[in-house]
Amino acid sequence: MTSTLPPETGASNNRRSAIHLLIGSLVCVGLGQSLLFTVLPPLARTLGLVEWQVGAVFAFSGLMWFVMSPFWGRKSDRWGRKPVVLLGITGYGLSMALLIAVIEANLAGWISLALAFPLMVLVRGIFGLVGSGAFPAAQAYIADRTSRAERTSNIALINAAFGIGVVLGPGLGALLIGAGLLAPLYAVAAIAFFSALMITLFLPENPVTRQQRQERAASRKLSFLDRRILPLAIASVVMSICQSATMQTAAFFTMDLLDLTPESAALKSGIALTISAAASLLVQVVVIRQFGLGPKVLLIWGAAIALSGYVVFLLSESYVPVVLALVLHGVGLGMLRPGLGSAASLTVGPGEQGAAAGLIMATGPVGHVLTPFIIMPLYQIYIFSPYIVTGVLMAGLLVYILVNPTIQAVLGRTHV
Repeated sequence: MTSTLPPETGASNNRRSAIHLLIGSLVCVGLGQSLLFTVLPPLARTLGLVEWQVGAVFAFSGLMWFVMSPFWGRKSDRWGRKPVVLLGITGYGLSMALLIAVIEANLAGWISLALAFPLMVLVRGIFGLVGSGAFPAAQAYIADRTSRAERTSNIALINAAFGIGVVLGPGLGALLIGAGLLAPLYAVAAIAFFSALMITLFLPENPVTRQQRQERAASRKLSFLDRRILPLAIASVVMSICQSATMQTAAFFTMDLLDLTPESAALKSGIALTISAAASLLVQVVVIRQFGLGPKVLLIWGAAIALSGYVVFLLSESYVPVVLALVLHGVGLGMLRPGLGSAASLTVGPGEQGAAAGLIMATGPVGHVLTPFIIMPLYQIYIFSPYIVTGVLMAGLLVYILVNPTIQAVLGRTHV
């Protein structure tokens, strides 16, 4: 006698498989990002590039991400989620493959450095131009297939996926670097294309019906100025600046505060940042799901915990408080990020999920664009100044969350 699973059980299994597939694909993106931050500086020295040129490679990609993420979010509302996720992951793999090709061509003497540099900027821009579609479409995919009660914990997993990749990236780089500086990038490109193949074959997608297209047509009107989105976008920009300022100054701060050699500072800050990332992942993958935390708790307590981390930075005189400050920073942002994503999802209708996710995701690179021009000069004047700025910004964000009527209206509907 054969037995069959109840329909809801089969659907639940399919949904879990889809979520796991999306998580694996987004882990790949985080993996590539952390590897590139690790590998590109020494590669640049080999090629003869200077620091500002490396910064330009990342800044142009971030700018493209900011511009295109809302566009792809809206397209996912019209075309369906799977095509945009697939396009994003494929574009990411293509940008990495072309970057490798440009570097190899320069090292072989086929093209000059004067040509290689703008080509590196352009091919890296493909990641921001096309790869930016993967995250908002993946988040909208989750929103389409979960209840309001389940949404926050599953969106937290999507946000955690990138962080998992960031944590794993340096380890993969260390394993492969013996085969050459470009070996880790070859591996990431291969993983990206494999992920795209798995999405093509195994990610389920219901066809977009005429009624859904009509409902989602409203997403074309959704913008940063929409009163439902603007408060959350402002909060996301503040979070982005705080995250970027902390991440870009942590190694310098550790070295200058403790008077360490560059090698010792790299080791100690690397350990501290890994612990911080692990704490952030623990919150997103385990704590939020285990306790069923909703946007209300995540936004209020996330801002408060992150603020406490910046206060600890200002009181630091030794290594242990620096580690504690980074852990509190990681936990706080690990709560804020899925809280904002979930709040954005809950404040718009079913036909606007992709557009809302794209708009919130677009704010992510803002901190990376602003930090080199604002925070780093302040750091050169006074090493504690970045944490004064981030502390003030996070305190302001906490007050803003508590008093803004739009945010409070969303939080009032979630209870937790």
